[in-house]
Amino acid sequence: MKKQKDLKACISLLERLQGRGGVEPEKNEAVGYAIEQIKRIRRKPNLKRHELHESIRKLVEKLVQAFSNRD
Repeated sequence: MKKQKDLKACISLLERLQGRGGVEPEKNEAVGYAIEQIKRIRRKPNLKRHELHESIRKLVEKLVQAFSNRD
């Protein structure tokens, strides 16, 4: 149950960031990707540890890439 609450909280925070407006399209896309990945993790209760780590790695890479790009 704790996992579900934590994942829902993450999704909620990311959706608020996405809904604020004024976020660049690339960043908005990365946040949307992160939300979808977290929802995928939430739907699969018995993910193997390496699957979970791979999903988190991809999610973080996408967010870091989008938010660290300097124009």
